[in-house]
Amino acid sequence: MSEERKAKMSLNKSGGTAGKGGITYRVTIPSTWAKAIGITEDGRDLSIRYDEKKQEIVIKKLLK
Repeated sequence: MSEERKAKMSLNKSGGTAGKGGITYRVTIPSTWAKAIGITEDGRDLSIRYDEKKQEIVIKKLLK
């Protein structure tokens, strides 16, 4: 099964030790998707890959 949704990217000014004018980019995913791939409070490690040719970002849950 495949599901697609529209989303908006959140942009926030970075803090802490970020360089001047730094921006943090974030996008939220539906909780049903997060639960389906096994994301929990104790298991939040992900692999994120950017495919420049396809201009796609792929997110996968890391297995321990």
